[in-house]
Amino acid sequence: MCRCGHVRLAIYILAIMVLISAPATVGAAKVISQPIYQKPVVIYSAYHGSVCDGQYDADSLKLRQPTDVFRAVPGVLAIDPGGITPLNGWPNFVSAAKPVGPPGGLWTVVNVAMRKVVPRYICTTPILGVPYYVQGSENIRLWWPLMYEIPGTEWRLTISYKTLPWDDDGPTGPNLAATTHQDVWTWKLDANFDSLRNLVDLFYRLPFGSCEVPMISSKAIYDVLTNYLVRLQQYPDRSDPQFTSDLFDFIMLVEESCLMPINGACPTRAGICNTYENPAGCRLLAEAEYILMQTSQP
Repeated sequence: MCRCGHVRLAIYILAIMVLISAPATVGAAKVISQPIYQKPVVIYSAYHGSVCDGQYDADSLKLRQPTDVFRAVPGVLAIDPGGITPLNGWPNFVSAAKPVGPPGGLWTVVNVAMRKVVPRYICTTPILGVPYYVQGSENIRLWWPLMYEIPGTEWRLTISYKTLPWDDDGPTGPNLAATTHQDVWTWKLDANFDSLRNLVDLFYRLPFGSCEVPMISSKAIYDVLTNYLVRLQQYPDRSDPQFTSDLFDFIMLVEESCLMPINGACPTRAGICNTYENPAGCRLLAEAEYILMQTSQP
């Protein structure tokens, strides 16, 4: 009799322990809203420049015809949040600003983070490409010059905000009504022969410091580089070994033309500027080698 009592007591204790350790699956469901990843945006280091209409000559007040002086312009990643206050902040980048938004049309931004990821690239002149990560609306850099950024660099903007219970991806999405939400935006710096041609045009027109010469200071080098790029763009089949050979020749010409003045002195011969402050040579190499890697992949 006593032994049976001990057995029943042991069973009761074991049952209680099982109940305590079992996960509470009933009545404690938690709704987790998955981040909404927006379609990545492709950007470039340089873009084609054009004059849309004529300009007035200051002396004769006659309309001059457009020229090709501005063949290319530097690329810029410009982020316009539309406002950074916590209440209804970052309306240009949150799903809550859609026509069918949260109850009352209100949301509160609780955190904004920007992360920049830079691929490793080795050249004779270091191109810094410093990784970047900050949080807080007031701390986010909104203007990113791209001329010397390395192809493959990515910027990721994550905005976290709260609302009254709201389904942020609609009836067809996986999310249920929740109070915490995230929108994630990504920009990726790409490269192609158009952007490389724009960089060549840009470096042929931008000055090398106060030396009063362009960063590509040789018209002959500029013409040869341009001719290579025109020919490379016309290849119908980029698996053609001659295509790879021509692209290698372009890369070798840039390497051979790089100028690295000592102690900031102006170069005494023509070539492509390649200093710490103006690494035009290494920047062209990074663009061309990125294209080579992309075209060589199956």
